[in-house]
Amino acid sequence: MLKKIKIFSVIILVSFLYCGILGMLFNNVSTVPVFSSQASDTIDLPIVMYHSVLKDPSSSGKYVITPAELENDIKYLKNHGYSFVSGSDVISYTYNNTPLPEKPVMLTFDDGFYNNYSYVLPLLQKYDAKAVISIVGQYTDEYSESNIQNVSYSYLRWSDIYDLFLSHRTDVGNHSYNFHSNTDGRNGAKRNKNEDLEQYKTLFYNDTAKTQETCLSKTGFAPEIYTYPFGSYSTETTDILKEMGFKMSLICEEGINHISHDPNSLFLLKRYNRPSGIYSSDFFCKWEQK
Repeated sequence: MLKKIKIFSVIILVSFLYCGILGMLFNNVSTVPVFSSQASDTIDLPIVMYHSVLKDPSSSGKYVITPAELENDIKYLKNHGYSFVSGSDVISYTYNNTPLPEKPVMLTFDDGFYNNYSYVLPLLQKYDAKAVISIVGQYTDEYSESNIQNVSYSYLRWSDIYDLFLSHRTDVGNHSYNFHSNTDGRNGAKRNKNEDLEQYKTLFYNDTAKTQETCLSKTGFAPEIYTYPFGSYSTETTDILKEMGFKMSLICEEGINHISHDPNSLFLLKRYNRPSGIYSSDFFCKWEQK
């Protein structure tokens, strides 16, 4: 009899352990969709940084590529399943939960060269692509006044920027009004060492606002994207940009961005600078291997 009681006790104990293990397994399984859902809300976004685009190969270098190189880049990305997104697309994903494609990539062009209008826009139209073109307000004012149109050296005029806006292929970014000239020894828009913080904030605000206000008066819209000249920034400026209505900022550090529904994920976005003289496949493996 005692032996039967012991056997029965062992059976009960094993049953409890079995049920406990099953419960743990089912509890763990039930949490998987939660983590999966959270992970799916974050999207990896590589961003390419271009500048000037010129046909003459002798002008090519770290910040100048040929139209043929740009076209090869666009074709390579399309052939490898990437979808071109604008800054507005990414902003809409974060703020409005508007879906983004599975493999998004963003093309950006700094400084607002006139050749972006001549060479870049036709390629965007040809391949159904999008880009961000960031302008320096002072340069745009100067070339709007002189009305010079030269692909080798001139910059976009306000009339060109309005055409870009109407094309629905580009977002226009604010690349400062005069921080790109570096005439006073400042490193882009970065705060100088020992510079009074409040004076710096005022200086940064006024420079940024000048491009915003001029763009609004000349074209009817104001940028939502701020692109730091030379990629140099100070941490204090993010709050200023947010207060001014900016939704995104771009720097020059390299790396993949992780975009979520948190608006903070759209600031200080990293980019890969695209130099001339390298095959598209060799350049884009920078992030494809990661």
